[in-house]
Amino acid sequence: MERVSSYVISIKLEESNGKYLLIQGYTGAIDIVKESIALKLENNDIAGLPEVTLQTLRSRGYITDRTKEEEVGYVERIAHALHKRDKILYKSFTWVVTYNCNFRCPYCFEKRENKDSSHRIVFTKEQVDRTFAAMNEIEHRKQLQNPIITLYGGEPLLKENKEIVTYIVREGKNRGYKFHAITNGYDLDSFLDLLSPGLICQLQITIDGTKKLHNQKRKHFEDPDSFDKIISNIKLIFQRKLNVNIHIRINVDNHNLNDFKALYSYFGQIGFLAYKNFKVYSALIQNNGEVQGQDKNDVDFLSESEYLKGNENMGTISSCAGYNMIYKKIHLALTSKRAMPLTAVYCAAQTGEYVFTPLKEIYPCWEVVGDKNFQIGTIGHNSITWDEEELKKWHSHDVASFTCKYCKYVFLCGGGCFAMKNNQCLLLGKMITKAVNAVFNGIYANMSNK
Repeated sequence: MERVSSYVISIKLEESNGKYLLIQGYTGAIDIVKESIALKLENNDIAGLPEVTLQTLRSRGYITDRTKEEEVGYVERIAHALHKRDKILYKSFTWVVTYNCNFRCPYCFEKRENKDSSHRIVFTKEQVDRTFAAMNEIEHRKQLQNPIITLYGGEPLLKENKEIVTYIVREGKNRGYKFHAITNGYDLDSFLDLLSPGLICQLQITIDGTKKLHNQKRKHFEDPDSFDKIISNIKLIFQRKLNVNIHIRINVDNHNLNDFKALYSYFGQIGFLAYKNFKVYSALIQNNGEVQGQDKNDVDFLSESEYLKGNENMGTISSCAGYNMIYKKIHLALTSKRAMPLTAVYCAAQTGEYVFTPLKEIYPCWEVVGDKNFQIGTIGHNSITWDEEELKKWHSHDVASFTCKYCKYVFLCGGGCFAMKNNQCLLLGKMITKAVNAVFNGIYANMSNK
């Protein structure tokens, strides 16, 4: 017996005079339809629809003869196929240049005995060469490697580590790689010669609010005013026209949630928003259990619903982490008239992400760096020793492993962060609705202007 698929996403297009956008969650079909058709699907009432319309809805997957249980089984098979494909095709690499850091952020998940140690835990040139060799041992086919290596820490761009970072980046370039860096931005002025489209081509810089709040939350070990130094460094990048992407991340809890708009406005006032390569987004601070002692007073965790409500009130849903990815998927599907790209995992940690540290450790994800319970391998002199059980745990889980397989957003979301065991269910629906309308309005405006 025919029924409306359990995986139909129906979104009202606010500026379209009564049209809706439909997405089929496991076929990736995306279509604009009249309100009358959308409402019939929402009410699971397809009686009276013209046969030609029914045929189209069947071919796109909106109407099915599968039962709910059969649809779930079909989703599981798709998930396993997508997961298998991605495990074969993609290998990504992150380098923890050093465990040391010049900041003492209260919500940091990495082990404090590494970050605050007086011992200089950093890559050596010999380790750099060995790690490049390890990447080839993991995947010798260059076309199946991500050409972007991410530099991570601790703080990867500490000025005292300029020599080794230069060696990593120059050697990487010789091997055909470019670099992204996850940085606090404090010592960027020491690395300007490494910032270019062919070297370090993208920076993620964390600024946790306007000046007062940032300086309270992002605590430099000796400078009480890190905010001004970071802003000055970003200005230098623009002044020298270095042409690298700068993504500002605001880690949000209850202390600084409502400061986001003020910070965004400040970036506009000083001219940063005028640059196309400058982006700003917020991300919810997750309660990972690592916040201890006096730091507990510095973090006031938000639930996902509280984070969502705050962003709805401010009108900043489109600045939440993950929005741009959703927007791009929808834009590509509508403009190319192709199906939505589907994913069975949240990120590369579940398929082929390898995070290397200066202690010769290999982790599956940068969210668990420093926690030996999640270590998947060790780089030896001539070979890599793997923890096969831990490796399998990370690389065998996709959306079919969770209750996510029952959700209509299953292949748009990927199931949430496996490391943090969190979800983004409430936020995801709002972001998709926002992105759909933004894409449609943009396309409609462009067509109207022709």
